[in-house]
Amino acid sequence: MFNIDVLTLFAFFGTFQGLVFAIIFWIRNEILANKVFALLLLATSIRIAKNIFVHLHELNPDLFNDLILWRSTVYIALSHQFIIGPLFLVYFWSKTNSKFRLKRIHYWHLLPYTFFVGISPFVQWPFWANGGLWCSYISILGYYLATIWYYNKEASDLDAESKKWLKIILVVTGVLLVSYSPSLFKYIGYIGGATLYTMGILFVGFVISGYSGTSPMKKRKYDSSSIQKNELNEIRVKLLQAMSKNQPYLNPELSLNELAATIEVKPHHLSRVINELLEKSFADFINEYRLEAAISLLKDPKNDHLKMAAIAYQSGFNSVPTFNTLFKKTQNCTPSSFRKNLRSN
Repeated sequence: MFNIDVLTLFAFFGTFQGLVFAIIFWIRNEILANKVFALLLLATSIRIAKNIFVHLHELNPDLFNDLILWRSTVYIALSHQFIIGPLFLVYFWSKTNSKFRLKRIHYWHLLPYTFFVGISPFVQWPFWANGGLWCSYISILGYYLATIWYYNKEASDLDAESKKWLKIILVVTGVLLVSYSPSLFKYIGYIGGATLYTMGILFVGFVISGYSGTSPMKKRKYDSSSIQKNELNEIRVKLLQAMSKNQPYLNPELSLNELAATIEVKPHHLSRVINELLEKSFADFINEYRLEAAISLLKDPKNDHLKMAAIAYQSGFNSVPTFNTLFKKTQNCTPSSFRKNLRSN
């Protein structure tokens, strides 16, 4: 007789939801951040599915007859812990920087995952019990802490909705990290961790359905809009003309609503133009103009008496560290070095 309990059914539902969300994020559009998040959900769901099947094996010892195949499947699923961390960090990179693109160097982060998946069919449980599990947990924890550091450094440049979304992902992941820590896992058990994952997935699903601009649902909202493509192009022209002529980006407190009022369009139409036609976030779009203004000021010898803080504020930035970070990211040098190199040449 096949045995199954309510928690296992609940965990099955959560894992299935994770796979569904992975498909949604993958197929909705070509944004790199959505693709990476889809892979992250897929890898995590595979890892959680391992706990469910191990728990089912405990309830039904005769369910899986081929132990070699069973163990290989379990260990391959367990190896997915080594890809969760890298995908998590890459997701934050791509979510906070619309210009981020995967390079060859980024694929080096997949080496541990490739190695452990490759040896999974040939190792036994003592390998995992005597160090393998700790290595996988330390890997996720290290990438998680690196992501928090990166988020704190870049958060000031994000819009409010993106901040909320990424904070939610950090909190949900943090709770799962604590529950899956080797010191606590023995109290929670296989199905306990899977149940917490299900609760986290359901919460993320609730957030996805409620936020615009943070998930694939954003495109669905745009699809239901009655505005035509030619109207969007007209808004795009008005926007670019206003940015060039009126320089609204010089206002450090400029918001999407204020910019929309300047060119007399609805905020969600303006947001669509920036996101879809210009393929940028609002923050990235505005900061590009601010950086161009800063570069123009730095190129003019008449401004050599100005300190970098004055250059930043006159360009529309309300934070000198943000100005320095964005400048170095785009120009590969600090503003001071940029001006010094101009004068020396």
